[in-house]
Amino acid sequence: MKTSLQFFKDMGVCDGAYAFLEAWFTANGLETYDYLAGYALLESLPEFHAAAADGGPGHDTVAGWLQWAHDLRTRPEAIMYFGDHIEEPLFRTHDGHLHESIAAAQDHRRRVFAELRRDHAAARVINGVRLGDAGAETWEVVDPARDDLTHYDAFVWHDSTTGLNHRTESLGEAIAFDAEQAKILDALDAAEAAAGIQRRITDESGAFRVWVDVGKGSSTPDYGGGDSPAS
Repeated sequence: MKTSLQFFKDMGVCDGAYAFLEAWFTANGLETYDYLAGYALLESLPEFHAAAADGGPGHDTVAGWLQWAHDLRTRPEAIMYFGDHIEEPLFRTHDGHLHESIAAAQDHRRRVFAELRRDHAAARVINGVRLGDAGAETWEVVDPARDDLTHYDAFVWHDSTTGLNHRTESLGEAIAFDAEQAKILDALDAAEAAAGIQRRITDESGAFRVWVDVGKGSSTPDYGGGDSPAS
């Protein structure tokens, strides 16, 4: 991963750190410098340790500066800054499954939520019960949004909390159950809409990796190199 003075400024380095970096880049006639080499150098430069005392809020110690510099490797905007990052053919769905193409990831997400909807459809079935002569019963699947439930004597559905059938003569209870099930379906729709797909990108050196939402900017760091600085 490369760095430059403008890179550090755009990444939000504090004024004290920028002044030190500007002097160092200028003294060495540099426009860009390798991130890892620079990070290792910072740990050993006496002038860096001296300048750290004036680093500014949040960076007024050597450890504070090093932590900020260390965290750059987990920031997608840093890895993508020069446009030389590598977009890997690796995608991750909301449930942690990995896929080799965006199409495969989208298909997996579709199938996952289709199965959840099928399970939900089975769980929300309401049977209307008609009572006949000598206690005979006729059961019919009913849809409260379409059918006139006043023609039924009782209602039965599967109670997922007990694993048993629930029976009631209350029309209001049946309608309330159906309304609650509709809320679950709405929640499934919202969950699918929020179930993002991420793509893994790598800096040009292959040392650092992050997951970036497809079409969005947030990410989950997954870097592969270097140890965390001491606190």
